[in-house]
Amino acid sequence: MTRVLIVDDKEENLYYLEALLGGNAYEVVSARHGAEALVLARKDPPDIVVSDLLMPVMDGYTMLRFWKADARLKKIPFIVYTATYTEAEDERLAISLGADAFILKPAEPEDFIARLREVLANTAAAIPTPPRHQTGDEKELLKVYSETLIRKLEEKTLQLEEANGALERDIAARKRMEENLRESEQRFRTTFEQAAVGIAHVDLEGRFLRVNDKLCEITGYAREDLLKRKYADLTAPEDQLESEQARRAMLAGTQKSHIAEKRYVRRDGGLIWVNISVTPVRDATGEARYFMTVISDITERKELETRLLRAQRLESIGTLAGGIAHDLNNILAPIMMGVELLRATPTADLNRQVVETIAISAKRGAELVKQVLSFARGVEGARVAVHLGHVVREVETLMLNTFPKNIVLRTDIPRNLPLVMGDPTQLNQVVLNLCVNARDAMPEGGHLTLAARATEIDGQYAAMRPGARPGAYLLLEVRDTGCGMPPEIINRIFEPFFTTKEPGKGTGLGLSTVVGVVRNHGGFVEVDSTVGQGSTFRVYLPTQAEAVDAAPAPVSSDSLPRGNGEMILLADDEVSVRQITQSTLEAFGYRVIAAEDGSQAIGLYAVNKQDVALVITDMMMPNMDGAAFATALRRLNPRLPIIAVSGIDLDRDAARASAAGIAHVLAKPYTAEALIRKVKAVLTGGG
Repeated sequence: MTRVLIVDDKEENLYYLEALLGGNAYEVVSARHGAEALVLARKDPPDIVVSDLLMPVMDGYTMLRFWKADARLKKIPFIVYTATYTEAEDERLAISLGADAFILKPAEPEDFIARLREVLANTAAAIPTPPRHQTGDEKELLKVYSETLIRKLEEKTLQLEEANGALERDIAARKRMEENLRESEQRFRTTFEQAAVGIAHVDLEGRFLRVNDKLCEITGYAREDLLKRKYADLTAPEDQLESEQARRAMLAGTQKSHIAEKRYVRRDGGLIWVNISVTPVRDATGEARYFMTVISDITERKELETRLLRAQRLESIGTLAGGIAHDLNNILAPIMMGVELLRATPTADLNRQVVETIAISAKRGAELVKQVLSFARGVEGARVAVHLGHVVREVETLMLNTFPKNIVLRTDIPRNLPLVMGDPTQLNQVVLNLCVNARDAMPEGGHLTLAARATEIDGQYAAMRPGARPGAYLLLEVRDTGCGMPPEIINRIFEPFFTTKEPGKGTGLGLSTVVGVVRNHGGFVEVDSTVGQGSTFRVYLPTQAEAVDAAPAPVSSDSLPRGNGEMILLADDEVSVRQITQSTLEAFGYRVIAAEDGSQAIGLYAVNKQDVALVITDMMMPNMDGAAFATALRRLNPRLPIIAVSGIDLDRDAARASAAGIAHVLAKPYTAEALIRKVKAVLTGGG
């Protein structure tokens, strides 16, 4: 194994070379300076030597001179490996003294090993070392050596001076750090006291060590009072177990911190919601010294979340009510059309009376569906410019004649109120329902006040009210001096079928209808109530800048027009609706082919496309709904007239129908008259 003697006064350099050479299967011997290296080499000569230049006791140049002057050592190759202020003159001097190679630090490991092997190979092949500089004058060589050594010592001295300067700078920097630390501590104290959140230092047993002004404000306690208390004294009883478990977990090291929303009991007994963040502060050994706690009052945010959840709950109920309405419409449609067919058939007086009863009941059922959708999604009626004062006066007249005399009614409705765009019947229902609710809250009598005024809502206010948008509104207030409501009741009063009244005295739909109608008009409802003092309901309705013409009057009922044998393709998944519609159309002179969904209807059309003059399709069907069916038909016959039938949301279905190329829409439940007139109008081009 090749034996390498390495010479360097720096331990890290020796360690690096020992690891590099040892890893490449070389035997390594190390020395800290030239004198030590010569002793080791003369005792047991190595195969090659690698030496630094600037070292204590004996530098690399002196060692090289002695090495090449020693008869036993001079043929052993000598590599200079240095980085100390190296210049071209340094390499020339080393080569002049007999160095076989001159390598600059730091060399890449593979390059260093390759050069080492090259020098060893040259020595083994007896390749002579390149000619050295022959000065012919030993004094000249010593002069060059002395100058080089002096220069290196001067450079080393400069390095030490720079190191001393760096040390002085470090001391100055440390002083600046200490000053910065004092300033930081002062900033911390200022931040602690002036923070917008509550901050406390709490000992490991839960006693307050330090609190800031904001925490005193949040809890209502003076600083000296808080410092006499424990953290648990502020925590609501329901949340104390969780807090204690978190404290123990942090002390045990199984939990790094604790973040939670909990309830605090203020000094005045009031309950507030706070967000807390608790972190143990540990010393250098990792032991917990105290807890740093940050507390934010989130009571207002919690109230906003509650309002939002309430709005989302009503939205979900609206979806459910829409499905119920669809099914009810499918039930009512065949009844209403069947009644009209029976009316046209001579029957006994008793049967005619039964038919009239069925007709009245069916119409009442259809109105019920409209009411359900009114509070859930909003069924659009005729929208006209409404002066709310007229609506209030109508309700006022009714209340004066029907409400108990121990209820004093007051109104404050200015004449110059802005108009709202709405359905007068639905808005009448809103005012009446709120007044009836107020009446029921005052069984012993009281004052009922209706007031209205124009108001503006800005973006910040709207952001805190679910369903509100910035803009101009008409505000209607209905105030009573009744029993009032606690918060847990207020949170539920707008839920359908929720009521606090005795069985048989209330359905729980009154306030739900109010919310549904108001939301359908682009507005929102707020309520304030205090137990024993009464309630105030505020209805916000967006105002209409200019009056809009009222909806047209209903078409008068003439004798129904008959068909001339035209073929109609009917698609509806509800069997009873499909059958009664087919019977009605056939009774008025049309031929009908019927399908239970769009896929089946496409097949029927493909067989009868030469004869089909009109298509009637329900919008909600399985497999292929009305919109998809109509789109497919348009590809086959772009000019084929189609009537879409909507059973839930007329506006939405009309938009979907229009997108599918359908120009005519009929709302469920429809009467035989509405169906026949719509069919005749579409076939004659007057749709």
